[in-house]
Amino acid sequence: MENKNLLIIPMWTLYNMKDLEDINFDINLSDYIKRGYNLTKRKELYEVLEWAEDNPNYSFINLMDNAPSVRKIKFTNKEIYLHLMNFKSFMENTEFSLLIDNRPTNLPWER
Repeated sequence: MENKNLLIIPMWTLYNMKDLEDINFDINLSDYIKRGYNLTKRKELYEVLEWAEDNPNYSFINLMDNAPSVRKIKFTNKEIYLHLMNFKSFMENTEFSLLIDNRPTNLPWER
């Protein structure tokens, strides 16, 4: 898998969390992700999450060596994997429409 660094996106929130249960997988997070990442990038992220699901022993924590931060994540690799799988489920939740483009098509060239 060549885009493993995309996993930094969902892992980034772990810097500020004391516990995995503190993360709110809600409409606010959904809107934040949609504003920051277009549908193509979100689908790429989802594909990497599918890869991660099949590779639970991968050293996810080492991916953060490529992140623009000098801080360390306090969670174990197993906890990071659990978080990534929760994020994958969040992306699959149709309530949040992260895997579809549901923008209004009211611009003239989109009609």
